[in-house]
Amino acid sequence: MTVAHRESGKAVPAVGLVGGWSFPAEMFAPLVRRLPSVEVSAHDWKGFADTWLDDGVPVEVAGGTWLGWSLGGGLLLEAIARGNIRPDRLVLVSATPRFLAADGWPGAALGEWRALRRAALADARSAACGFRRHFGLPGCAVLPPGESDHVSGLDWLAAIDRRDLLETLDMPVEVWLAPDDPLIPSTWSEQLALPRTVIGRRLPKSGHAALFDAWDDLARALDPGAV
Repeated sequence: MTVAHRESGKAVPAVGLVGGWSFPAEMFAPLVRRLPSVEVSAHDWKGFADTWLDDGVPVEVAGGTWLGWSLGGGLLLEAIARGNIRPDRLVLVSATPRFLAADGWPGAALGEWRALRRAALADARSAACGFRRHFGLPGCAVLPPGESDHVSGLDWLAAIDRRDLLETLDMPVEVWLAPDDPLIPSTWSEQLALPRTVIGRRLPKSGHAALFDAWDDLARALDPGAV
């Protein structure tokens, strides 16, 4: 099978990848290289949202494994809830069904989210760069231009709440979380009555940037013959 590394499209890949806020689809290049025998479709968050979450453009995609990191994981849950995609398998990496904190729910403080949103409205690229530096995320010097830093991604973060969906999914789900992640508390899964189809995994390093040290682990999870 050939390797596809594109930002959008409605074809059903063997593996679909959805990135986080301010990151282009190319963030997954190290993972794509580790999956030479798998057809892969990589998307930035906005390309995915515009294709699979636009109510004016109905899309139904079934099959494949979908992996979402950070905001990308929340967008995948939203697309599943809307009936727009139906994966055979779902992999959530440093992602949560609800980003903002609530009563009995660990998450980001509303005030912190509002501050980032104000900064993004004033200067999206500067806000995205500050966001990356604060959370130890790579690539500040090569921020993508334009829409990838758009404030609408932050609005998606605040709006998505699919805790109920995770408690009822009957497809295999892997939840990969890292200790000491200030954005995605590793304890959120303990607050839900998750079915046996949902399996918890631990990322090898701590913090929100743990994904970038876990390409080998994730490649093996997506294709046992990889790496």
